[in-house]
Amino acid sequence: MAHRARLLTSVDETPVLWHLKVSHYNEKARWALDYKHVRHVRHAAAPGPHREIAQRLTGGKTFPVLVLDGGAIGDSSRIIEALERSYPERPLYPADPDARRRALELEDFFDEQLGPYVRLLVINQMLHSGKLILGAFFPDLDNGRRLVARATFPLHRRRVVADFGIDAASLDVAWMKVRAAGERFRTELQLSGYLVGDGFTVADLTAAALVAPVVAPEQFPYPQPQREHPLLARLRDAVAEPGLLEWAKEMYARHRGRSAEVRPHPPAHADLRTRSTQRGNGQTA
Repeated sequence: MAHRARLLTSVDETPVLWHLKVSHYNEKARWALDYKHVRHVRHAAAPGPHREIAQRLTGGKTFPVLVLDGGAIGDSSRIIEALERSYPERPLYPADPDARRRALELEDFFDEQLGPYVRLLVINQMLHSGKLILGAFFPDLDNGRRLVARATFPLHRRRVVADFGIDAASLDVAWMKVRAAGERFRTELQLSGYLVGDGFTVADLTAAALVAPVVAPEQFPYPQPQREHPLLARLRDAVAEPGLLEWAKEMYARHRGRSAEVRPHPPAHADLRTRSTQRGNGQTA
C-alpha cells in the first residue's frame, strides 16, 4: 500500500502517464494529452515489467495508466473520458449529443475490432526479425543488453507466440478483422475528411492511433524502425486499400502537435524510475 501511495503521489499534482512507448493504445492516450495541451509527466516501462506497475496502480495488468487527481485510471478510452471532464478545452467529444454518440461508438468499434488485430499482425511480422522487434519494443536497451536480448531472442519469440496465441487460425481472423475495419472506415468517412462531422474527434484520434504501428507516421514520438520495412508491406497494403493509411498520415500531420510532456519533479517516483531503468502498449500493444 505504501508503494502504491508513492506511485500515486505527484508533488505538484501534475498528471502522470505510465506508458509503453511502442503501444498504439498508449499512443492514443499520449495523443489526447498532447492534443489538449495537458502538461504531464511520462514514465515509460519495458513490456513485461509494466504489468507489475499496472497491478500496483489499478489492480489490472495493462498500460496506459494515467494518475490524475490522486487516482489511477487504466484503459485509453477511460483516460480520454477523464480528460474531457477535467480539461474540456480542445474537446475530443462533439458537443452535439448525436454526434457524440456516433464518435464514441466508433471509438469503441476501432478499440475492439481493429486495435487487437493490428497488434497481432504487427507482432507476428516483426517476430521474423529480432533486430526489428527489439528496436521497436525495447528502444532504450543499451548495447550490452541488446546483444544479450538478440542472443536469447529465439526463446523469447516462442514465449511471445504463446502469450499472444499466434497461430494460423488467429492470423486468419486478424486479417479478416483488419479488412472489415478498413471497410467500416471507408463507409464512415465524411466528405469533410473526418469520421464525425467537420472536425477532429475521438473517433479520428482512435482510428489513426491504432494503425500507427503499420503507418509509422513521422510525428509518432518514439522510434519506428518498422517504417517502410518489407516485413510489414502486406499489412501496409491492407490498410492502404480502403484509404486508411494515407488518411492516418494526414491526421497525424494535422493534429499530432508538440508534446505536452514535462520533466518530473526530482523526488517524485525516484525509486520506481530506478527500478524501471534496471529492468529495461490492449490495453497494451
